[in-house]
Amino acid sequence: MTSRVPENKKVLLEIANNFGTPTYAYNSNRIHSQIETLRKHTAGISSRLLYAMKANSLRPILQQINKEGMGVDAVSPAELELALRIGFAPEHILFSSNNMTDDEMRRAASAGVTINIGELSRLRQYGKTYPGSEICVRLNPRIGAGHHAHVITAGEESKFGISVDQIDDIISVAHEFDLQIIGLHQHIGSGILETRIIWKAISVLLDAALNFPDLKFLNLGGGLGVPYRPDEKPLDMAEWESVIIKPLRKYRAKHPSRNLEFIFEPGRYIVAESGTLLVEVNTLKPSNDRIFAGVDSGMGHLLRPVIYGAHHTIYNLSNPDGVPRTYDVVGNICESADFFARDREVQEIREGDILAIMDVGAYGMSMASEYNLRPLPAEIMILENGDTEIISHRESAEEMIDRIYPELIRQKVQASTSPSRSNIQDRET
Repeated sequence: MTSRVPENKKVLLEIANNFGTPTYAYNSNRIHSQIETLRKHTAGISSRLLYAMKANSLRPILQQINKEGMGVDAVSPAELELALRIGFAPEHILFSSNNMTDDEMRRAASAGVTINIGELSRLRQYGKTYPGSEICVRLNPRIGAGHHAHVITAGEESKFGISVDQIDDIISVAHEFDLQIIGLHQHIGSGILETRIIWKAISVLLDAALNFPDLKFLNLGGGLGVPYRPDEKPLDMAEWESVIIKPLRKYRAKHPSRNLEFIFEPGRYIVAESGTLLVEVNTLKPSNDRIFAGVDSGMGHLLRPVIYGAHHTIYNLSNPDGVPRTYDVVGNICESADFFARDREVQEIREGDILAIMDVGAYGMSMASEYNLRPLPAEIMILENGDTEIISHRESAEEMIDRIYPELIRQKVQASTSPSRSNIQDRET
């Protein structure tokens, strides 16, 4: 069993007791420390940080990130709209919609944000619509990496970006429509803990960038991982400085652009470790030499273990000193795949215990659904001073159906005010 212990153990247990379960809790101090760590280790080069808001678009998290001076990478019209309403300046937003539609392109252009295009046909359409304007192009360095095949976003089989083999075509389209390519972008995957893999892809982008003398920035992508499993180590930031930052200083001096800026766009790295999913154990079921610990949440609230085989540490907040035993921690969804963990050592679990499922701040609630008509968890923010703020409440079954089917509300009211059959019979007699 891992020796990792959740931050704010006492506060997390209080949240479960005060607000019930299932509940996502986020630690704003952890978000701040991750931003500061990355800033510290990118010092010495002209750089900016963009937050990949698809990781978690919760309002107070975006507000904190904006306050801390980061920009955002938005991948849909709604993400773009949210970023603008939160208060991010258009010049601090990169719009990177995949397989962008004409309408999405026009929305982003009218908002004044930088548009990032990853298809030659879309680049041509943009040029026809906005000749003489500025644009960023996403390249596929033909190198992919990530913690699972489903999160690899570059390489021979990836749908993302224009292949580096097609640079001449990019330049041709740009000349045809007098486009100024001010940025190049690459992103090879997510959850990467090996600095040298990241540098390998960056090197391809740097070589390609020498073909574009008017660049204002190079977006080196995100994908920085955090250690989910007990045997994983955090990203080596000393190696990060040596392998990536030091060569970037030298590169900037030789690129024809005088004011070239480097952009990093972390998502998971910023928010993953800030989040905890709090659940209550309601069932213990010994069966065939296994013990199933059933909880009041499920795969609809945290998809990562199901679709990626992802590991999330599980800690028993109610019995932290319990003797470790092996459990299958399972959810309440009518699917055989509904596991949070298999064959996992956890401090002895009892019915009624509160479990903390850790490192769920990224791609947890942002990928959640109401499958089986299970309401979404509540969301709570742990503020800098340790106080808590409720961000979204957990709906009851009645509230959920009222929201989804408002036309049924009147019927429900009528049914509740109509005399019952037994009352009618009583009157008749």
